[in-house]
Amino acid sequence: MNRLRDIRWPFSVFVLALLPRLSGLGSRPFWLDEAFTFQRASLAPAALVNDSFINHHMPSFFLMLSPLVGLGDPQYWLRLPSAVFGALAVMLVYMIAYRIAGRTAGVIAALIIGLSPTALAFSQEARSYTLEMCLILVALYGLTRLAMDIPAASKPIRWNGTGAFWAAFIIGSAVALDVLGDGLPWLVVGNVIGAALLVQSPDRGQLLRNFIIADLIVAACCAPFYYLMTLHQGQGYINSVMWIPPLNFSRLWYNLGSVYFMRIADSVTFSFMDVPTPVALIWLIDATLALAVASAAWALRRRPAMLAVLGISFVFLPLMFTIVSLWRPILLPRYILWSAAPFAILAGIGGAALLDLAAPRARALVVAGGALLLLVNLAPYYHAETKPRWDIAAKLLAQDVSPGDVVYLYDTGALPILRMYLPPGARTVVLQDSAGDLNHAELAMSQGKRVWAVYGHAGQSADKVAFSKFFAGADALGRPSLTQVAGERIMIALYDPANPNGSGAAE
Repeated sequence: MNRLRDIRWPFSVFVLALLPRLSGLGSRPFWLDEAFTFQRASLAPAALVNDSFINHHMPSFFLMLSPLVGLGDPQYWLRLPSAVFGALAVMLVYMIAYRIAGRTAGVIAALIIGLSPTALAFSQEARSYTLEMCLILVALYGLTRLAMDIPAASKPIRWNGTGAFWAAFIIGSAVALDVLGDGLPWLVVGNVIGAALLVQSPDRGQLLRNFIIADLIVAACCAPFYYLMTLHQGQGYINSVMWIPPLNFSRLWYNLGSVYFMRIADSVTFSFMDVPTPVALIWLIDATLALAVASAAWALRRRPAMLAVLGISFVFLPLMFTIVSLWRPILLPRYILWSAAPFAILAGIGGAALLDLAAPRARALVVAGGALLLLVNLAPYYHAETKPRWDIAAKLLAQDVSPGDVVYLYDTGALPILRMYLPPGARTVVLQDSAGDLNHAELAMSQGKRVWAVYGHAGQSADKVAFSKFFAGADALGRPSLTQVAGERIMIALYDPANPNGSGAAE
C-alpha cells in the first residue's frame, strides 16, 4: 500500500503532462529535421546506422523509431515517443524537486516544465531531444540523492548502499551519450558537480575514485560508438553547424527566453512568435520565475551540496554555449534544452519557499492561479503555425504543375519534405526538374517552359528579408500570372512565358 502511495503522485504527474503533449500531436506537418528522421527510420538497419554516423548522429533513437514507420500517420507515430519521454521528464522533475523540498516544490517545478512552450514543442517533434532530457534527468536524480548524503556517497560503491544512485548517474549518462552527442556537455557538468562535492566529502579520495569508476564505465559504454562515428562522418562537426547565425543580444534573449522564460519561439526565424498573450502577463511570469530561482538560491544556502548540483546543472550549459558562440556560433534552444529542467526544479524550490508561510488552502490557490497563468500563456502555441505548411504546398503543386514545368525552390531543403507529401502519381511530375537555381529558371522560360517559384524555409533561417530578395530576383522571369499561399510561410508564384506580363492574380 505504501508503495502504491509513493508512485501515485509521480504517475499522476506523468499522465497530466502527457495530455497537452498528445493534443494536436500529428496535426503539424514535418519540417526538414523531422523529414530526415522519417527518411532515416525508414532505412534498413545497416543503412540506418551508416546514415546516422555520416550525419553526426547516434543511430539508437532512429532504430527505436524504425518499427513505428509502418503503423500509420508518421506525423503522429514518429512523434509519440517524444511526447512520452517529454512527460517522463516532467515526472522526473517532480520527483527531484519533491525529494529536495517537498510536494509543493515538486508540483510547481512540474507545472513550469510541463507547461513550457519550448519543452512542449520538442515533445511534439520527431527528434531525440526529450529522450535526451529524460535520460539526463535520471542521471541528475542519482546525483541529487548522492548529494543528500555525501558521507555515504564517499564510501565504496555497494548495491546495498548508494549503489542505486551511482547506477542512476552512470546509466542515465551513458545512455544519454549513446542517444545524442549533445549529452557530452552533461558528462562535463556531472564531473564539475563531482568536484564541488569533493570539497564537502569526509573521504575525498574515495569519492574521487567513485567518480573515476563512473566515468570509466560511461566511457566504455560510449567511446566505441563515437569512434565509429569519427570513421564514418561525412564532414567535421564544426562545419556541420556553420549555418547557425552569429550571436547578438536579440538571439541570446531568444534562446534564454524560449528555454527558461516561457516565450513561444519561432524556430524557423530565431525570434519569438507574435501571439495575442498580453505582454504584461508574459513579463509577470518572467519576473515570478526569476524571483523563484533567486528564492531557491537563498533557501538552499545552508545546503551547499544541493545548491551546487542544481546551480551547476542549470548555469553551466547556457554559459558554456554563450562563451563558445562568441567565437563560433552554436547556441540554439535544442542544445540547452535539458538545462530547463534544473531551472524548473530551482524555481519549484524557490516558489515553495516563498509560499512556506501561507496557509495550505492559500498555498493551493496560489499554485492553481500560477498554473492557470501558464496555461493562458501556452494556449497560443496550439494555434500558431510553428512549422511551414509544406503539406499544403505539396497539394497545390500536385494539382497545378504539368509535365515539363520547372519548380524553382528558394530552399532546396524542401525537396525531401515535398517528396513525403506529394501523392505518388504527382511526385515525378512536380520534382522532375526542381533542383535548379534562378539561372536555370530563366533558361527554362526562354525555352517556353512554365516556372513555379516557391518561397519557403525547409528548416531554420535568420534571413528576415529572404522573401523580398527571392522575388526581386524572380523579376527576371516577368510578372507572375498566378500567386498562391500555403499557410503563412510559403508562397507559390507561376511564371508563364505565354503570359509574361501576367495578372499576378492570387488564389
